[in-house]
Amino acid sequence: MVIVLAIIVLCSAIATYFDSIMVPKIVKLITVTILVTFYFCQLNKMANVFLTAFLVFFIGDAFAVFSFGEIMLKLSKSMYIGGYLLLIFILLGKLKKIKFDSLVSVYLILVLLLNSYFLYVLYEVAKENFVDEVNLVLYIFHGITLIALTYFSFAVYLSKETAQSITFLLMAFCFVFSDVLHYINTLYIYYWLFEVFERTLHISGLFLLYKYVYDQHAMVNNEKKMNLSDYFVNTTKQLRDINVEGAME
Repeated sequence: MVIVLAIIVLCSAIATYFDSIMVPKIVKLITVTILVTFYFCQLNKMANVFLTAFLVFFIGDAFAVFSFGEIMLKLSKSMYIGGYLLLIFILLGKLKKIKFDSLVSVYLILVLLLNSYFLYVLYEVAKENFVDEVNLVLYIFHGITLIALTYFSFAVYLSKETAQSITFLLMAFCFVFSDVLHYINTLYIYYWLFEVFERTLHISGLFLLYKYVYDQHAMVNNEKKMNLSDYFVNTTKQLRDINVEGAME
C-alpha cells in the first residue's frame, strides 16, 4: 500500500511539474478507489459512516475532475465539506465518553481561540477575492468545518493519546494544510511546488483515513474472536495426581 501511494504521489508531482492538468486530478480521483479496494481485499465489512465518507470524498474528486462549469466546483467543495462533517460526527461519538481536567480544558480553549482568530484573519484577507457570494459562504463554512475537525481531533488526542487518536489527528492536519495550500494557489499566488504539497497532503490524509478505519475494524474483529482458554479450568498438581479409576470405585 505504501509503495502504491508513493508511486501515485510521484506521478502526480511529475505531472504537476510538466504543467499537466488532468493527470493529477485523475490520480487524486483513483486514490479513493485504490484504498477501498485494498480494504475489502483484507476485510469484508466497513461501517456505513466510513463507507459514506469515502464515497463523499470520491464524488468530490469526481466533480473536481469533470468540472465543466462553476457549479461543478461548488458541488465538489460541498462534497468535501460533507466528508469533513462525517469525520466530525465520528469524533462526537468519542467525546461523549471523555472527561477533561482543568489543564486540558485550558489548552482546548486556547486552541479554539487561536483557530477562530486565524479563520477571521483569512476571511478579512480573502473576502475581496470572492465575487460570487455562494463561493464566499462555502469558503467560510469550509474553514469552520476544518477548525471543528482539528479542534475535536485534538481534544480526543489529549484525552486518550492512543495510536488511533494520533492517526486521526495527523489525518486532520493533512486535510487542513492541503486545503490551505489550495486556497493560496487559487486566491493569491500559484507555485507548482505548493500544488504538489497540496495533493500529497490530500492523498496522505486519505491514506491515514484508510489506516484509521482498517485498524478500527481490525480491533473490533479481534475483540469478537473467541478465546478458547477462557472455557478451560486451570489444572494443578493435586488434580493431576488424582486416581480417577480409584475414585470411581
